[in-house]
Amino acid sequence: MVSRRQLLGWAMMAAGLGSPASAQTAALPQRPVRIIVPFSAGTTLDVMARALSAALEPVIGQRPLVVNRDGAAGFIALSEMAQAEADGTTWLFSGPGQFTIQPHIRRRVAFTLDDFAPVCQLYETPFAVVASRRSPATTFAAFLDRARSEPGRIRFGHYGPGSATHLLMVIFARQHGLTFLDIPYRSQGQLVQDLLTGELEAAVLAPGSYEPDIVRHLVILGTSRYPDQPDVPTIVEMGQPPPLASFAGIYVVKGVPEAARAAIEAACLAAAADPVFRGAALRARVEAAPLPAGPFTDRILAQSREVQALVAEIGLRID
Repeated sequence: MVSRRQLLGWAMMAAGLGSPASAQTAALPQRPVRIIVPFSAGTTLDVMARALSAALEPVIGQRPLVVNRDGAAGFIALSEMAQAEADGTTWLFSGPGQFTIQPHIRRRVAFTLDDFAPVCQLYETPFAVVASRRSPATTFAAFLDRARSEPGRIRFGHYGPGSATHLLMVIFARQHGLTFLDIPYRSQGQLVQDLLTGELEAAVLAPGSYEPDIVRHLVILGTSRYPDQPDVPTIVEMGQPPPLASFAGIYVVKGVPEAARAAIEAACLAAAADPVFRGAALRARVEAAPLPAGPFTDRILAQSREVQALVAEIGLRID
């Protein structure tokens, strides 16, 4: 667990100044700031972006505007980011999938991590495999038995080809020798709605993006159980290694002056210590887990290598 003292220490070191408040007086942009989120309103990223915006207000003297640009597995958001001025006024709040997954499953990608600068990690959380409450499978073991007895018939949803949830579905199916009917969704809201009606039987979801009682949790794709779902086992307890880690943070475009990038890093780390942000993380069922730019970048690069090896092993290609 990261302490508030560590956070403030990181903030001061990142800015090279005496405090997060003084960082804003020097290098932070004075124009309005936008935070681009590559998913729709109500998703975990959106909820946490709005909490970050509120927590930033006393730090930088303004509440950044959260802009949702969902679709195309993050490409729409990255396209808008890439066109932004390199003045530090446009931030991307995203998971790492656009940089750690897309380059390894597509022959061509418009953007890579080389086009952006990681600023800081803000939270992490494991995904979960969930089932519709209309599914006859009421336990993880029953779900596996059902999937094995009806290969290719269970409708399994995700957020689109190349998304983290798509790759997690592929990993999960491969670990257990299963075949699903692959159903991509552009909208998380529609995916959750189809789980409610039973049109969709199963999916991989991030915990803060739905009300926990509306679906049946089968297994947590991480090392720790959800506090509000203590009876749901983890994939590690099932004898399988945890799949890709899920974490999110702030990026800016390459070319933002280092003083501005460091000041943004300082401000975000300070905001991550704010009770507003931490309270939102608790309600969203995620863990506030801030990291400065260096460790954040290292984690992204490590996941990219992990995905590259996995994709080569299973032969996953989108185009």
